[in-house]
Amino acid sequence: MANRIKRWLLNKLQEHFVILFLTTIVFILGIIFGAITIKLLDANQRNEMMSFFNSFFKSIDKSNFTNFTILKQSLIDNFKTVGLIWILGIVFIGIPLIPAIVLFRGFAIGFTVGFLVNEYGAKGFAFSILGILPQNLFIIPGIISTASIGLTFSIKNIKMRKFRLIHNNFFTRVLDYTIMLYLFSIIIFLGSIIEGYISPFFLRMLTDYLG
Repeated sequence: MANRIKRWLLNKLQEHFVILFLTTIVFILGIIFGAITIKLLDANQRNEMMSFFNSFFKSIDKSNFTNFTILKQSLIDNFKTVGLIWILGIVFIGIPLIPAIVLFRGFAIGFTVGFLVNEYGAKGFAFSILGILPQNLFIIPGIISTASIGLTFSIKNIKMRKFRLIHNNFFTRVLDYTIMLYLFSIIIFLGSIIEGYISPFFLRMLTDYLG
């Protein structure tokens, strides 16, 4: 059974390889755009961002957030994204919007990490490595994979609609599509656990230096 699932996953990954590669490129572009955007901030915007991060560090240092609260919020945020990707893949508008979601996720990470490193130097880099990287080693591959699956499904639907084949085995294809998203969502779930219970430990260690 395990071997059958493994072969099935490998076949699906091969089927989605080109889209997966292009989606990864979109994510990387988002990171680059996010990092570049920092240079466009004026002094007031930088001060506002600094105040936000300083308040955030102090909140963590005072343990205002429980691990379960962080886990819950992470799950809500990430699975909202997965749910949106699932819907967009089915309703035929995933081709422009799913890459936009991936681009935005990359932009957010690039901007956050870039700002921390730019304003806090080595300490900001340490914060990024210990507080942001661990969970994203799981969450980002999960988001990119689910986005690639949703994009592929959307493209196939449009092709089948063009040839008036959209109703052929539609529910079977949706079930297959849903199962794949569910499996890759497990990776995202693991990332959320890390974000809730491991990353905060490192963040609290760093707040004395970054506060």
